[in-house]
Amino acid sequence: MAKRPFRWLAPALLILCLSAGVTAAEVVPTPAQREALDKIETYLNDIRSMHARFVQFDEAGGVVAGDLYLRRPGQLRFEYTPPSPILIVATGRTLVFFDAELDQVTYLPLSATPLAFLVADQFSFTHKDIEVTGIQRDPGVISVAIVDPDNPGEGEVTLVFSDAPLTLRQWRVVDAQGKKTTVALSEIRTNLALDNALFRFVDPNPFRNTDPDRN
Repeated sequence: MAKRPFRWLAPALLILCLSAGVTAAEVVPTPAQREALDKIETYLNDIRSMHARFVQFDEAGGVVAGDLYLRRPGQLRFEYTPPSPILIVATGRTLVFFDAELDQVTYLPLSATPLAFLVADQFSFTHKDIEVTGIQRDPGVISVAIVDPDNPGEGEVTLVFSDAPLTLRQWRVVDAQGKKTTVALSEIRTNLALDNALFRFVDPNPFRNTDPDRN
């Protein structure tokens, strides 16, 4: 039986929720690294909307793909290509995980997810909820690892950028058990008009009322 996407999707995109796991020390950037971080901050803050293709894979060889839509502040949509039954929508305050195969809807506060910083109105590596634990420069590539300083054992997110021009290419999530999931982006288009409907979730079951925004 094929591995269900949710089993390895959850730690990557929803919440890193296990109590014990990886920890890393905060790094003090060198002047050159600080310049790179400033450049990344400017790049991310200049992106108000995005559409990209993504491929997501885990250490066990599971692979799924789809379309990513992003609009700041607070809006995301991961639209997985069939036969994956998964849809993830961030509506502003809430992240919705829908499994069509199981007819199951899960709601989480957007602030409790590891990628919430990507759709913050303004991004900064010096924000109180972000701690930089690693900066690496290779030819044409910049990688920045970050954790939540209040919960460093819950996991680590590494952002990977190509340099010249600076472009977000992927992120890697290592969860509290040390399991890694990677999301790679391609066909990236930024600052384009996106339909408001992309960032709304319409529950196919009209009798289910578990949406916190409706209560």
